[in-house]
Amino acid sequence: MREKSLTIFDFDGTLYPINSYDSEQLLILSAAKERGVLFKKRGKHFIEQDQKGVFDDASFHHRYEKLVKRATPAMIDEVADILLSSIGKREKDALLRLSHISDLGILTCGTENIARAFLQKLGVEDSFSFIRGKRLVRNEEGNFHLLVDIAGPGDKALAVDSLRADYKTIIAIGDGPTDIPMLEAADHGMIVAWNRQNRQYPYDTFPSLESAVLHSIDYLESNIRA
Repeated sequence: MREKSLTIFDFDGTLYPINSYDSEQLLILSAAKERGVLFKKRGKHFIEQDQKGVFDDASFHHRYEKLVKRATPAMIDEVADILLSSIGKREKDALLRLSHISDLGILTCGTENIARAFLQKLGVEDSFSFIRGKRLVRNEEGNFHLLVDIAGPGDKALAVDSLRADYKTIIAIGDGPTDIPMLEAADHGMIVAWNRQNRQYPYDTFPSLESAVLHSIDYLESNIRA
């Protein structure tokens, strides 16, 4: 019998606010520090194109893999530290409180390794049942190659559908257009706008991760009482 609830989060722009660069762009910049001038120019050009939305999923993955293949776990930790500087104890406490009444998971088009390092540093990794996205795996030469599970927004919706057999209620929390398929597939969808309220979405929209998580708790507790 299905009784459990699940709260699914996007990663980039949802669990932390994106400032100048998202987590994958930060990893490219970190990897470029150890490379020559030409590689640095290539990385910066890729980021500029990515921010303009030039790439489709396949071309992004191909180029991203090449740019970060010589990255290191220390670089991933460095990126996680940068992301963590934007949030803190209030978000951690809210996530831990939510984990007492709901399973937690991440469906992202981003990189699992960075998301996991971020959760570890925040102190909430054990509260998350899964992280699905694309994963960097080191080969025998010490270089990374890319394994893609969630390739695009549609895959997030398919993943939500695949979890239906295990959960009575599924909440999904994202930050923008690429998360809409996931929100539509869930029982209740929410947007974290991180104080940017100028865009209108057909979902409850919150200015911070903490406020969205607290709303999730209220929603689930209301369902329990009903």
